[in-house]
Amino acid sequence: MKMIFRGDDLGISEGVNYGLLKSIQDGALSCVGIMPNMESARHGYQLIKDIDICLGQHTNICLGKPISNPALIPSLVNDNGEFYSSHDINHRQEDIIDILECELEIEAQLKRFIEITGKKPEYFEGHAVFSKNYLQALENVAKRHHLFYDNPMDPNWQKQHHIYSLDFFSFDEKGLYDPYTYFESQLANIQKNECSIVVFHPGFLDQYILERSSYTLIRPMECEFLCSQWLKDWLEKYHIQVVNFRDYQKGL
Repeated sequence: MKMIFRGDDLGISEGVNYGLLKSIQDGALSCVGIMPNMESARHGYQLIKDIDICLGQHTNICLGKPISNPALIPSLVNDNGEFYSSHDINHRQEDIIDILECELEIEAQLKRFIEITGKKPEYFEGHAVFSKNYLQALENVAKRHHLFYDNPMDPNWQKQHHIYSLDFFSFDEKGLYDPYTYFESQLANIQKNECSIVVFHPGFLDQYILERSSYTLIRPMECEFLCSQWLKDWLEKYHIQVVNFRDYQKGL
């Protein structure tokens, strides 16, 4: 049995960057995705650049400012030239994201990723937006540049790559869940899959996150869980091998 532990949001803030660093060094994270348009993206990469970690592009069109000219992507930005929030996008009755405009921004973020890291991303996916047009634009750019497109919510993607997402967990009134109980509840799914993937958002809190993100208390909680002795013992007990996209694809 194999499992990919993906950590999202590198670059969203310095606090999150430090929490992701800890979750890589002391915890189970095997992949981490950087948000190229965010001001703390370079800071995040500098923290992890000398660590052997599978690094992907966590493409972002719902937080902060775009890299491309806002005038060229009107379907993605508000009157202030900033991205619409994920809440606004995901609750629209009609998907008004223009695929070509979206590809323009995704390409700009890919170029910034390469400028920051000096290499192409080892996997390619998106942040917090479930628009079909956005996902299509991501897939189009990934194919154009021969990048590994990661979309574990898509059953067809799961079957194609033999990587299966675990069930969604339910949040309580504080926006939290019990990761220990959750993992125990998912053991049967993990054992029947060739490879499973689970996505985390570990990090430490800072003012930017408190003001701009719906994920707050969950971040340090997931950081603690990923670094826990309980998780290390649990993975060993059930003979679950932690892999990343790079290692897993080589093994197929």
